[in-house]
Amino acid sequence: MLALAGTTPFVACALLPVLGIDALPVLGALDRLASTYGLAIICFLAGAHWGTYLYGVSATPFNLFISSNVVLLAVWFAFIAANLSWSIAMQIVAFQVLLFIDYRLNQSAVISSDYFRIRFVATLIATVCLLVVLLFQ
Repeated sequence: MLALAGTTPFVACALLPVLGIDALPVLGALDRLASTYGLAIICFLAGAHWGTYLYGVSATPFNLFISSNVVLLAVWFAFIAANLSWSIAMQIVAFQVLLFIDYRLNQSAVISSDYFRIRFVATLIATVCLLVVLLFQ
């Protein structure tokens, strides 16, 4: 349930502009906030993959440390060096890649089907919200 609760900031950043709210006091512009939060969540997901890799190296179908590191570094470089649109677009792609990694882990019985189902729903929500932010920023 924590994964689904973690999508709440994405939903808020996508829906609040419909109400005419483009920024929050202290936190700033919602599109920048969505991008910053997305970076944090992708870092968390990569960390979960690293933990899975360290916990059971032989059970994983590929090197999670390297694959998740590449995804995280691509998102971080886009966040630092690219404009906001490219940063958000990179995060949308990264969420899909990380979900595919989890799909492979589920197929290899490294993670449970229940966990994968929740990850799928949370990724769908985050991706749709980031797409809304990207299209209407």
